[in-house]
Amino acid sequence: MRYIVTVGEHINHILQNGELVLPKRIKKGNLKISSAVVLYSIRGDTTEEYREKILSNVRDAEEGFKSLRIPVVVAEVNEPYLFQKRIDEFKKLIIPETIINITGGRRIVGYELLYAAVLVRNENPEAIKSVFYVTEKGGVIEFPLVDPKIQLTPLELQILRVAQEHMKRTKRPMNLTELKNRLELINESTYSLPFISEYVSRLERKGYVKKEQRGRRKFVIPLV
Repeated sequence: MRYIVTVGEHINHILQNGELVLPKRIKKGNLKISSAVVLYSIRGDTTEEYREKILSNVRDAEEGFKSLRIPVVVAEVNEPYLFQKRIDEFKKLIIPETIINITGGRRIVGYELLYAAVLVRNENPEAIKSVFYVTEKGGVIEFPLVDPKIQLTPLELQILRVAQEHMKRTKRPMNLTELKNRLELINESTYSLPFISEYVSRLERKGYVKKEQRGRRKFVIPLV
């Protein structure tokens, strides 16, 4: 799995207590980081002192990956406002099973990475494992990778709304059996568990939900 990260005024969003910052579900999966890419961009009108601060953080990030025995490449993003050109370049950095941390550095670079991730995911849903942002307190927020052109069927939309309402009401995701039972009650119909699971998988491929295995049960986590 590749870890792509943007770096700016700090690297607290990359390493905490000697470990990589990752979404909880990625940590639970015990997926191995096989390579890393550190991206940075420095404004042309900045002071030399500020430039050195950014470069120092880039070096620290590079050494952090190396200390974990992760091969790392560092690249400066020149002319970040060439939006489409940068997106095309970033798409080439994304390999199957890539996670992207867009917390640090210039916002325009993060936007370009997010767009690149959406485009790549549309072609290969397995390529992007997560795009996320790390808060000041160390919390991780994952971004839904939703293509605005993608439409939902009535049942997909209903499943999403039911999952959202359940999460809002109970503060926990619902499992597939709970979802099936709720849909049967609402629609006065009977559904098989594999049927509902397939529809949830479609929503997952479209970037609206995540299915998470917990013991013997699968839970539906809304991302929007």
